Amino acid sequence: MENSYEKIYEYVSTLEIIDTHEHLPHLEENRPLDTDILREYLTHYFSCDLVSAGLPVKELEWCRDISLPILQRWDVLEPYWNAARNTGYGVSLDIAVKELYGKDKICRETIEELNDSFLQSLEPGHFTKVLKEKAKIKISLVDGCKGCSFCDTTFFRPVFRLDMYRGFAGRTAINKAREESGIPIVCFDDWLAATEKEMDRAIDDGCVALKVGDAYSRSLYFPRVSRKDAENEFNLFYSGAVSDLSCNTVFQNYMLHYVMMLANQRNLTVQIHTGLQEGNGNMIANSDPTLLNNLFLEYSNVVFDIFHMGYPYEHMLSALAKNFANVNIDMCWANIISPTACVNALVEWIDSVPVNKISAFGGDYCFVDGVVGHNRLARRNISKALSIKVDNGCFDVERANEIALMLFVKNPERIFKLEGKI
Repeated sequence: MENSYEKIYEYVSTLEIIDTHEHLPHLEENRPLDTDILREYLTHYFSCDLVSAGLPVKELEWCRDISLPILQRWDVLEPYWNAARNTGYGVSLDIAVKELYGKDKICRETIEELNDSFLQSLEPGHFTKVLKEKAKIKISLVDGCKGCSFCDTTFFRPVFRLDMYRGFAGRTAINKAREESGIPIVCFDDWLAATEKEMDRAIDDGCVALKVGDAYSRSLYFPRVSRKDAENEFNLFYSGAVSDLSCNTVFQNYMLHYVMMLANQRNLTVQIHTGLQEGNGNMIANSDPTLLNNLFLEYSNVVFDIFHMGYPYEHMLSALAKNFANVNIDMCWANIISPTACVNALVEWIDSVPVNKISAFGGDYCFVDGVVGHNRLARRNISKALSIKVDNGCFDVERANEIALMLFVKNPERIFKLEGKI
């Protein structure tokens, strides 16, 4: 007899979903061609697990060198690969090669054939195969894109950043802002006007959200500071007295609040990175989502989409989403960080958070093949969590399917105001 998981997963597998976050090339023609399967698959994520398992960084770089025989590189990678194979990152890649190239896993016996198949995938049309046919993605939100003029809208809707305007590390930022905005910037008022103009340009060109990724370089606590103090720092920078306003400065804190004010006026959704940072070694506590509490209070009309389920602070994010009407949980990246944590978190959230506040999937990959594996894992994870609630008598399979549709489609449609636009 078919169990609840199988019934739910069968339904979830049919859904054409919305992907809330990707780092893919904005145009397929921009996909790197000087690559092979090891260089591509070791771009990020699983490479970090290999380093965590003990692979020296210098040897990782050597293994990315496509001029060297692939089996020779595999011999170096193999012990670390096998140690990390069962992490979410590793499982995602094994799923990807099975879905795309018909091999059960990446190993010494398959790596050469897989590489041959991968190199053939560099021909045009692979994005359609991966994103539309295999992953069944209706649309993906692509990070760091200035607008629809800069991406293929068959696959993507753009999410822009204002990192340069909120904190810059050199005088070239002013020259670039002058060029972008057409404003001859000579004072702080000009800088604010250029920031507003760039935001409006991005929105007019179809951007659906603003992204803040500051947790990689500083604490997510942005205290409110005075305009006077921020202007003084800007003037010191402009005059050449200081060379850097990129991190943890009064200027940066002021500009974040200024940008939030603009987002509030324009009814713009704001995505914020919280939780684990990609890479090896960082200050994880900088990315605790509770550090954003003051922003949630001060900008109650801004819709916040909080990334990566806050992992390892998913319980904190649960409390924030429960407490604030404008805070939503985004599971992008999280389904491969820890599949089990995602299942357990969703089981908890269904008890604590209204289910219209959770988005289930964002691939968050720089290379397209990874999206397939992550997509499959996410569908499994959501189905497992929902089947646990069904088996515990919380609701029936029909209700589980309704929730799945919300998490994968309806919620991101509403949060990013995509209804009728895709």
